[in-house]
Order: sequence, then C-alpha cells, then structure tokens
Amino acid sequence: MSRRQRIAAFVVALAAVLALAIGIGRWVGPIATDDEDDHAHDDRTVLTPDDPDDSDDSGDAGDAAAAPPTTLDLERTVHDAGRQRLAFTIRDAAGEPVTSYDVVHEKRLHLVVVRTDLGGYRHVHPRLDAATGQWAVDVDLDTGSWRVYADFTPTGGAATIAQADLQVAGDFTPVELGADDATAEVDGYEVHLARDGDELALHVSRDGAPVTDLEPHLGAYGHLVAIRAADLAYLHVHPEEGEAGPGVAFHAALDQAGRYRLFFEFSHAGAVHRAELTLTADVPGDSGHNDGTDHSGGADDEHEEGDGDEHDH
Repeated sequence: MSRRQRIAAFVVALAAVLALAIGIGRWVGPIATDDEDDHAHDDRTVLTPDDPDDSDDSGDAGDAAAAPPTTLDLERTVHDAGRQRLAFTIRDAAGEPVTSYDVVHEKRLHLVVVRTDLGGYRHVHPRLDAATGQWAVDVDLDTGSWRVYADFTPTGGAATIAQADLQVAGDFTPVELGADDATAEVDGYEVHLARDGDELALHVSRDGAPVTDLEPHLGAYGHLVAIRAADLAYLHVHPEEGEAGPGVAFHAALDQAGRYRLFFEFSHAGAVHRAELTLTADVPGDSGHNDGTDHSGGADDEHEEGDGDEHDH
C-alpha cells in the first residue's frame, strides 16, 4: 500500500471513530459532576408509616419509594434528661454501615427528634465518622418518649427516612395537642398558615409588617416538617421557588385524614426561628381551606441555637 493510500485509510478510520463517539455521547447524555451532586436540591416529600422497627422505612411517596431497606441503629435507646450525646449508625439491607451520602439542603443528613406527644421538637445535623459510619450529635432531651427520624440520601440511592424510638428517664406527663391553630407567635414574629388542598402557604410578619427579606436557611427560605398525631407519620417538604417573603409556599400531600403538627423553620435577622401550628385534614384530598378555625381540642418547646452541623431548633 502506498503512503497516500495509508493516509487515506487512517483518515477514514478516524472519521468512523469520531462518529461512533458522538453517537455514544448522545445515547448516554451528560454526566453529572461531583459539584452537581454536592449541591443537589431535593424537593422530595416523604411520608412514613408508624413502624420504627420495620427495616423498610422508605415511605409511600416521592423518590423514597425506591430506596432499599435501611435501619437506624441507636447506640443507646435510654437516656437521662438534659443534653445528651445521641449516636447512631445507618445500616443497609445487609446490615453494613452506610458511609457515603449526597448533600441535600447543605447537609448529608438531617436528624429530626420529636417527642411522641408532639410537645418537643429538635432538628439537628450530626457529624459523621466516615471510618465507622457512626453519626453523633448533642441534643437537649426532656423526659418522655421520643421518635428519631434520619432524613438522608445515600450516594447513588433515593431519598430515605430511617426511624427509631428512644426513652428519656423521669416522670413524664404528656401534653394535649390542643385545638387547631393556624397562627403562631415566635420570637416576636407572627406566622399564619393558609391551606388550599395540598398547597400550604406560611406568611411571616413582624410588628404587624410583612417580612420581605427572609434569609436562606439550609439552601431555602423555609423548611416544613409535618407529623401526623395518630401514628407519628413524618412528612418533610421543601418550599417551592419564590420571593424572600412574606409568604413561603409548600406542596404537601396530606393524603390521610388526621391531625398534623407543623414545624416551620425560617431565618431572619441572622437567627433561625421555628413556628409550630396544628391543622386537621378531614379526608384524603379534602379542599383543606384552613383559616384558623378550631376543628378539635399546642405544644410548647424551647428554641435553641447551635453551631456548625449541630443546630438544635
């Protein structure tokens, strides 16, 4: 073969390889970078049944339905009252520690600890020992029974909720949930809830004036957790896109009748605040127009500030 023929053959082969590469690229699509994964904005809604001992805590809504079974393995299930070290390990279906997590709303794991009478609430962010898979955080705990929810997305997996129960020693008298209340006052702010079906809107005002300069908290202008009183089912909703107040809108599928305690977190003037409200969903898919009417006959709790990954709201 002459030199000219060899060059022509090489050019033809190169063109074939290039065409094949373009075809594969179009078939596979873009590949996510580590930066995209670390800043994922997960607008999931997860509703879990009341079964802390069931290893499949994936829930019945949102991406969590596809999550593999996981368990929340508490180091201790009985504590004294006061500030306690809460340590736990997330284990996969094989019982192995999960050590790799996606960052969702600026954290790899959100830990919500709720007293079973809904009279106490903590939202904290533990620290992970990647070598052992153990998470740990200091939490203030009152006497009584508490439900612990770990809200996370394992790397390569789906949004997942794992849960367990713990007891805090001492005399304990549960508080009544009380009447429905669509307005809450906290730290000098007034928060009003309006509901239209699955659409919830929280309006924030201060000294009678709408707050229009809410600050991002964990990557959003607000966070909402709803706990169903009857069975402690857990619903975590992230807000829809919108302005920095006074309204923060959520799409929350309250798909079972019952009474719900809502815990709404927002940031303003350099501090995180939490408003607590109560509503009744009469029937699945009800219109849910809620303007504060009493449906039945709240709960008080201290509000704390932490540092770094150990916010205790």
